[in-house]
This record gives sequence, structure tokens and C-alpha cells, in this order.
Amino acid sequence: MLQRNLFWLSVFISFCASLHAQDEEKEDETTFDLFEISNINKKTIGVKLFRGQDSHSPAYRFLRFDHIPPVRFEKMKQIMDLMQINEGFILTASMRQDKLNRGTIISIEGPGISNRLFELVSNGRANTLDLIYWVDGTQNVISLEDVDLSDSQWKNITVQLTGENFNLYVGCDLMDNFRLEETFYEHLSGVNNKMYLAKGSIRENHFRVRHFSVF
Repeated sequence: MLQRNLFWLSVFISFCASLHAQDEEKEDETTFDLFEISNINKKTIGVKLFRGQDSHSPAYRFLRFDHIPPVRFEKMKQIMDLMQINEGFILTASMRQDKLNRGTIISIEGPGISNRLFELVSNGRANTLDLIYWVDGTQNVISLEDVDLSDSQWKNITVQLTGENFNLYVGCDLMDNFRLEETFYEHLSGVNNKMYLAKGSIRENHFRVRHFSVF
């Protein structure tokens, strides 16, 4: 019997090195609503529409992870290009996660079977946020500790993966940070790869049942 985990999420990915407040067009080109560009809506097979935290914003119950659509190719390629130009990315999310829940927030897959390249995992069992990436077939795991994301409370988080820095903020508070020895994103490209929300590299890393919401 599948364990039922609660996970609500609103995710945006941005490249603030290229943002200018006075340049709205440029801002639109460098900030992405990952639910919108994944075509996740009430008509998506395998998801069911619910009311989220904000009555004006949809939430989704994911029922079939094999039907989760990837980020649109042209947008994924644009994200990959910007990631390399700006040496990383900034991900912002509003999330609510049950205790002892473990699941992937965002992932990138290469061609072939089980060819995972990158995933960001909120690991409530270890109370960590795990950055997992593969280079030349070798898995690397970097964990930010004592992050307190999995307590059934709404959290506004910012994940900064810029240059050699991996930081997590909850609200305005820095929870933990790590200095990378390898800028793995330099090995990523938009060619033949796919980006997903909520789809883990293994079955137990899927967020099983409940809501994702976009504001």
C-alpha cells in the first residue's frame, strides 16, 4: 500500500543575475513558472484539481507519476542555457510537506532508461535538502542540514545555486549553505534532456498524493 504524503508546492525558477526591475521584458524572459511551462492543469492526465491555500490559485493531486508531463522543450533549453550563462539558478517555492516525507521537487533526466542527471530532494526523514547530481555516471549528494521543511507548515523557500554556492533560505532566514567543489550544471545541456516536477529517480522519491499549487 502506498504511503500518502502531503506536499503542496508553488515553484518558480529565475536567473537574477540577468534581472533588472526597470526591464519588464527581460524579467519575463528569465523567470519561469514551472507549472505553467510543464502544462500541468486540470486537463492533465494523472492529476486532479483541488483548492489550494489561496482560493484563487489551483492545487493538484498527483495520481499517476508516469503521466507527469515534462517542461516544454523550448523552455527547458532556455533554462539550461541561462543556467550556464549565469552560473546557476535561483528557485523559489511555497511548500507544505508532511513529517517524514521524502520527495523530489525538480529533476532533469537524460536520454535512456534511468539516466538521471540532477534532482533536488526535500528529505524530511533526514531533515535535509539534498542536491543530487551525476557526472560521468557517478552520483554526488550534497545535503543542507536541519532545514525543518517537513513539519506540515507552509514554508516560503529560496534555493540559491549560484557559482560555487548552494544556499537555502526559509523566509529571510539562511538555514544552511555549502560551497560546491564542482559546478555540475556546466555539464548539463538542453539536448535530449527532460525536466520534471515531483518525479523522483526512484519510486519512493515521488511525491505521492496531494497538492501542488501555483500563485
